Amino acid sequence: MYVDLSLLFAEYSRLLAHGGRYVTITGCYNDTYGLPSRAVSQINAHYICDIHPRSTYFKEMAANRLVPVSVVDLTAATIPYWELRAKSSVATGIEEAFLTAYKNGSFQYLLIAADRI
Repeated sequence: MYVDLSLLFAEYSRLLAHGGRYVTITGCYNDTYGLPSRAVSQINAHYICDIHPRSTYFKEMAANRLVPVSVVDLTAATIPYWELRAKSSVATGIEEAFLTAYKNGSFQYLLIAADRI
């Protein structure tokens, strides 16, 4: 959201020894549907960020010798948090956009583990 993935993965690749593992949990938009959905665009505007497409994570990992060994979709597990937050005193108004994006598949919350080759 707030970093250039090509620079980020180049640095991880530089820091990791051969066989080292990079693990992240991240939100990304599902670009198999095309451009960011309206809900993803609302999230970008709310947080003044630029959510990366899922494919860019894998493209930049490959370009920097990081091979995904596990990808776990945690999207369904995040929905109860956003439903609870929408009813709480910390609600900011962005909750419905997250719920819409998660439920329609346009935004994903992924755990990615990749090994440095």
